[in-house]
Amino acid sequence: MSINKRIAAQAKQKPEKHHLVTSETLYALGIELMGRAVTNSSVAEKEYMARALDYRDGLMIALLALIPLRRRTLAALRIGKHLVQSGARWALDIPAKDTKTRRSLDYPIPADLSARIDLYLNQFRCRIPGAETHDYFWASRKGQPMREGSIYAAVERRTREALGFSVNPHRFRCAAATLWSSRDPANVRGVKDLLGHASFNTTEKHYIMAQSRVAGRALARAIDGRRKRTA
Repeated sequence: MSINKRIAAQAKQKPEKHHLVTSETLYALGIELMGRAVTNSSVAEKEYMARALDYRDGLMIALLALIPLRRRTLAALRIGKHLVQSGARWALDIPAKDTKTRRSLDYPIPADLSARIDLYLNQFRCRIPGAETHDYFWASRKGQPMREGSIYAAVERRTREALGFSVNPHRFRCAAATLWSSRDPANVRGVKDLLGHASFNTTEKHYIMAQSRVAGRALARAIDGRRKRTA
């Protein structure tokens, strides 16, 4: 082993900051990006597409925070096929053949985000060149649907700009499972269905990290309280 590798192996590892991000923070970031796009929507025509991309990426982040789809499934969303409307609400209806685990997924979308989807489709998506030539939800500035790699890069760039570190789409799934397990531990098995896992063992093994933190904080509070009482 080289000297550099030995030093690197012995160096104290920096904690991964994306583990500290909650779905609430990510959702708020998405709402902020969309709000900024709407506020600046009256700028010169040459800026129209930039504002449309702001809105698109904000909507993508907010949707991922609420419904943490796998990147492939997110990229494959099509208007009227996977994204369906009933009255004023939208929903995701994803057949089993379009998911990794071959399990169908059905997610209702809240009224607030449904209204923001309406705004994207009616006002912003049409500003992206070539969007009218296909029915994929996420339109690329290159005149085609966004590919998985483009989605990954956009989400990483937006989160890095806002938070100072990047959060990739897969980490949204971790954030959702962690938030659920810390806020509603009694019903934590519901995370399996949210993430589309075939088994809760997969959810528990790879995604839920909050319980050790909750336990650690409880112990720290207990120790601190005892120390103050005996001081």
